[in-house]
Amino acid sequence: MISVRLFAGLELRARDRRTAYDLAPSAAPTVAAAIDALGLPPGATGLVLVNGVHAAFERELVAGDELSLFPPLGGG
Repeated sequence: MISVRLFAGLELRARDRRTAYDLAPSAAPTVAAAIDALGLPPGATGLVLVNGVHAAFERELVAGDELSLFPPLGGG
């Protein structure tokens, strides 16, 4: 399974409004596919970490990966 965690209010935009999910690798072969599986709208996700390391939306996921998703960050 792939563990997915949503942070900073992003869970409010997900289909099930939860902060934690477990996805089968076949349902989430990439970060982008995982985001889609959670029902997050385009542009809702800004910062992506896989196993604690910044990752791109095209990054492939495998069983045991931990995916952390954050909304776009702002400030200045």
